[in-house]
Amino acid sequence: MSPKPTVSPLPTTATLVSPSTGIDYTPLKNLLAEQKWQQANELTRSLLLKAMNRDLQGWLTAEDIAKLACWDLKTVDDLWTQASNGRFGFSVQYGIFISTGNKPGRLMAPEAYDKFGDQVGWRKNNEWILFKQGLDYSLNAPRGHLPNPRDEYQINGGRLDYTNLTKRINDCQLVTIPTLPSVLPAIPSSVPKKNK
Repeated sequence: MSPKPTVSPLPTTATLVSPSTGIDYTPLKNLLAEQKWQQANELTRSLLLKAMNRDLQGWLTAEDIAKLACWDLKTVDDLWTQASNGRFGFSVQYGIFISTGNKPGRLMAPEAYDKFGDQVGWRKNNEWILFKQGLDYSLNAPRGHLPNPRDEYQINGGRLDYTNLTKRINDCQLVTIPTLPSVLPAIPSSVPKKNK
């Protein structure tokens, strides 16, 4: 089971302008507050492209993803996570990504990424969905289903792009995965001794 991210309060209007990119995330906050999930998904894509000056190209390169401003990424994640009560957001996806055997910034076996796609509902009947048309824009969608700001279907579900995004999420410390204590208490032996 993936760790549940901590839900932080929605940023106030005064804090929704990125100090890094100058982008105002207030329109995204408003769409999410109204639970207009499809429009919020489209706007998320548009804002991330704008943050990297790639709105004309319409896609982000691996280099762009590696340079996404942490403030912007965290704000988008916080807005999605808070508006959905912890159901949606990049940090939610990250936990599922890790729990399915994937690693941030590393391409693992395609089966691990497929399992991630299955769990977040981006794959159905062993096939990747057509993202714009196939997404479920409701709170009935699987955990981590949104945002998915991809414009079009990609043959492997965008495995390399998403792996790069998880590395950036990790680098920006959006998610803290709880760790086991370094010293575990000894487990008492419950095996009864045999009498001779």
